[in-house]
Amino acid sequence: MVVAVGSFKGSLTSGQACLAVSQGLRRADPGIKVVSIPVADGGEGTLDAAIAAGYHSVSTRCHGATGDLAQVDWARRGDDAVIEMAACCGLERADRVSGPPTPARALTASSRGLGEVIAAALREGVASITIGIGGSASTDGGAGMLEALGAIFLDSHRNDVEPGLAGLVALDLVDLTHLNPRLAEVELTVACDVTSPLLGPSGTAAVFGPQKGMDADGVALADKTLETFSGAVEPALGVIHRDDPGAGAAGGVGWALMCLGAHYRPGAEVVLGWSDAARRIREASLVITGEGRLDHQTLLGKTPDAVRRMARQAGVPVWAVCGLCELTGADRDAFDGVLALSDIEPDPDKSISGARTLLTRLIAEAMSEG
Repeated sequence: MVVAVGSFKGSLTSGQACLAVSQGLRRADPGIKVVSIPVADGGEGTLDAAIAAGYHSVSTRCHGATGDLAQVDWARRGDDAVIEMAACCGLERADRVSGPPTPARALTASSRGLGEVIAAALREGVASITIGIGGSASTDGGAGMLEALGAIFLDSHRNDVEPGLAGLVALDLVDLTHLNPRLAEVELTVACDVTSPLLGPSGTAAVFGPQKGMDADGVALADKTLETFSGAVEPALGVIHRDDPGAGAAGGVGWALMCLGAHYRPGAEVVLGWSDAARRIREASLVITGEGRLDHQTLLGKTPDAVRRMARQAGVPVWAVCGLCELTGADRDAFDGVLALSDIEPDPDKSISGARTLLTRLIAEAMSEG
């Protein structure tokens, strides 16, 4: 059996969900062999998945999206590094520091912390860096990250611009000649499941700005400002990436990393590769995947879909577990079985608080019935 279940947001990490499923399997059959693979899609949990796959954690200090300073971890295995933006300067960290998102915070939130951790990895001499950029709090086009890597952004008075999108409104001069020279020596990979472009109605501000606190005026300002910003940065580097899929990920950090030469890859694909999941799935009799909610986005390349496709290619049956399933018809039939906590506990609050126990019970009962 292979268990590769994503997180149940608000209740279980991927590792905890995998453990609960594994306990359910062993409750039904104490002798069963279970391979557990914690997974993520480039957002929260990416670092945990890397460590579960054999990376070790390295600690450094960096600024959060709101300017707080704290110790964070990144991961290393040989010459390869993994950095999780959510841990550096993500939305949950910002919420812990300053409370729920507001229009004001949305305009000042910075990606600087991510650049600081990238710089730390470069100092350690790594040859490749994979950056999971889900769960971001900022919409600064990656300006903060670029500054931490040596870029200079000045206003008309030749002062450094303020952090965040609000600072870019006053941008007058872009100097990229001092970017960390080691950036040209490492292989950069962006791991993310977002395919939005940088600008426009399907761009980063319009699609993701509201969840970071932006109001309608903020979205309009962000789109206009990022158009100006990208129009200054791209010619300086001799590239054009604003329309590329994924450029709008993480408030434009996806675009900024592409401008630095990073390759974009689906996050779930990258994370599953660390654990040699395809081989392990080929050797399994059943695969169990899933996440907190299965909905119309699940089959658009999210982690359960990536696992499902691997299982289908190997000819191995695949079940999905979740807290709540909104899949219907052919979408639901994409899995050989769907098990939802809501089937045994309809109260959402109880389902969230008791997710681990309920998940173990759900699996044990399903295996016993089968």
